[in-house]
Amino acid sequence: MTIVQAKMLLEFLHDGNPNVRQLALNHLLGYTVKSSQLQNIFKQNNMRPISDLKNICREDPVIAHDAFKALVNLASDDEICKELNDDNFLHLMIKMITDSGIILSDMACMLLSNITKYQDISIKLLKMENQQVEGLSNSTKAIDQLVDVFVRGLDRAYNKEAEYHFLASVFANVTMLPQGREYFLTNASYDNVTPLSKLIVFTEHPNIIRRGGVISCLKNCCFEIEHHLDMLSPSKVNILPYILLPLCGPEEFDLDDMEGMPEDIQLLPSDKKREPDAYLRQTLLESIVLLTTTRQGRMILRQKKVYPVIRQMHLVESDEKVSIVVEQVVNMLMRDEGPEEDNIVENIRSENPDSCNDNTIEEI
Repeated sequence: MTIVQAKMLLEFLHDGNPNVRQLALNHLLGYTVKSSQLQNIFKQNNMRPISDLKNICREDPVIAHDAFKALVNLASDDEICKELNDDNFLHLMIKMITDSGIILSDMACMLLSNITKYQDISIKLLKMENQQVEGLSNSTKAIDQLVDVFVRGLDRAYNKEAEYHFLASVFANVTMLPQGREYFLTNASYDNVTPLSKLIVFTEHPNIIRRGGVISCLKNCCFEIEHHLDMLSPSKVNILPYILLPLCGPEEFDLDDMEGMPEDIQLLPSDKKREPDAYLRQTLLESIVLLTTTRQGRMILRQKKVYPVIRQMHLVESDEKVSIVVEQVVNMLMRDEGPEEDNIVENIRSENPDSCNDNTIEEI
């Protein structure tokens, strides 16, 4: 197809006949991918094609599916991503995600995952209100509802057509912002539970999108030093078992090593598997490094016998980047403490919070 023909087809995206709109979109879908030389045509006429696609997302699910698919692909472009910073369209996506009868909920989750990499959209999402949804919490905050549907939607229990895995990537993107991390580390007003504590149970979920987004979200929250004690407290958020479990294999520990360990990681079964993805192992280890920022944090990690877990892991680790972070953890835990030493910030906060870039949907 020539660029002239493609531009002519774009005009049919706002044709009065839905069959014409569907046929035009079907022919244009292949040009929405990042690798297409024609992707820029969707920015013509002051982004009119993007407006058309947003309108089609409200139509019959068959054609709306292709419109969402096109926008997921096109959101890799920063200019188009900013064009999707549209209050009405964001509210549409929240409604489609939280309504248990919508068959395109997962498509909306994918698109929200891509566009929340744009900080203005993440900020807006944190402030957004939505009407109460039957079957979810009584909160009217959109972010509360998204956390709730992410948890309740496991194994299609909330919506038989949706799994909501990509909401984990949304949460990872939101926690790149200080206000996002504050949200996940503060008890929610509607149930007095810290949102992060609802997510961490998924650090060993079989779906890599769900567990990867949660692990990135967890690491991002570890940048908030003033929350470390609550995060490590067994009676509060209690993140440590959920960081260590994915790092554990089937190895047995000596009784001395197990004394003080979180109960969840003692006496693991002989078929216990370590996190298979090297990037996620590295992210979990970087979370531990961040938790060693303060003397109190280091003392708690020593008391909880983190070192024996890391030592066993190091013996079988084959990835060079992961091994480097293992050595960082070991150095922090085995170091001699100076009499005046408290916070150690050099080389620890050098990395930015994790945007979960590996989970970006670029072409579908």
